[in-house]
Amino acid sequence: MAAHRELMVFTVMVGVASLLIAGGFLVLVWRISWCLKGYVATELQRSRYEERIVAMLHDYIEGQHTTNEQIWSSMQVHADRINRLASKKSFGGIKE
Repeated sequence: MAAHRELMVFTVMVGVASLLIAGGFLVLVWRISWCLKGYVATELQRSRYEERIVAMLHDYIEGQHTTNEQIWSSMQVHADRINRLASKKSFGGIKE
């Protein structure tokens, strides 16, 4: 009778331990899943920020390119004016 009781207690303990191990495993899987969802959400947010930064940098570079073209055109106009003035002075077109 005592051996039967000890076997029953051992069986109950093994059953409870199995349930606790299964429960712990499920909690672990749930926690990992929750962490991965957070990680994926963070990475998606980061990629959206990177896309916005790239778009802003593209707009900035385009603005700089336009500004440089305008400055270059202005410099060419002034250089042409100076060259015309210099040629007029050298050929006596302007009296000093």
